[in-house]
Amino acid sequence: MINVSGHLRNERRVTGFADDSVSLSVNCCGMQVFKTKDYSQNRFAGRVDYQLIYVYKGAGHYWLNNERKVLGAGNILLFRPKEPQIYSYYANEHPEIYWIHFTGNNCKNIIEKYNLHNCYIGEHTMLKTLFQETIIELQLKKPFFEDVVLCNFLQILAVIARYHQQILSPLGNDFSIDRLIMQLNQRYKDNWNVASMAEYCKLSVGYFSHIFKKRIGVSPMRYLNELRVEKAKELIATNAMKLSDIASMVGFSDPLYFSRVFKKTAGIPPKEFQQSLLTSNTPKWWPDK
Repeated sequence: MINVSGHLRNERRVTGFADDSVSLSVNCCGMQVFKTKDYSQNRFAGRVDYQLIYVYKGAGHYWLNNERKVLGAGNILLFRPKEPQIYSYYANEHPEIYWIHFTGNNCKNIIEKYNLHNCYIGEHTMLKTLFQETIIELQLKKPFFEDVVLCNFLQILAVIARYHQQILSPLGNDFSIDRLIMQLNQRYKDNWNVASMAEYCKLSVGYFSHIFKKRIGVSPMRYLNELRVEKAKELIATNAMKLSDIASMVGFSDPLYFSRVFKKTAGIPPKEFQQSLLTSNTPKWWPDK
């Protein structure tokens, strides 16, 4: 058995620590890998803090809701204060388990915010890495380690919530849209249209348009045009260039169309935007009193 953990305090208590003087605090974090020996935990009265468990590999056997359940890799479990914690791990199933204990007067709100509960999210290396980094911080206790640990923990909760949401909403699990968004932000001046975006995502035009708007909130071309206008604003603010040249640099071959799109997005034409910047940057000379 490999058992590695980091703790906030030097003192160890089987029942854990409850601290209502802080909003949120991590008491300890650890990992367990079972290779040759089985392991059982029987906390019939639970602990005074919360425990979050991530089954990264293998399986765990848990007593939940008055029945024994086998939960495989990718499952998340949450034990609340004073809730019985009865579970076992068997070496022949090769479990790799990550856990974290936390406390604070804002725990209930945090749990509600991230909709934290027993659920399946899948096996994610990113989550494993966050647990490992948290363990190291609690072991080394370098300056500001408590802040780093808390940031890691909140990121763990956010990642869990995101992966769970992706499973619940298949549209949110289409990573081709994510790749397209990154491409558009890098290659916004290329000759994109809805058809070429759909082809990049290997989707039909109709389905692509539907899931893009579902995910992003606006149509594909509106997203691209708004992105181009923001880039144009940056160029206007930092360069003394012709507006026609700026239009071309951000992907508009027709300056008139660029002007219409800019006005629709920014509320004013590009020329007026350029003049407003010149006026705001011109020094004011006041007459002597």
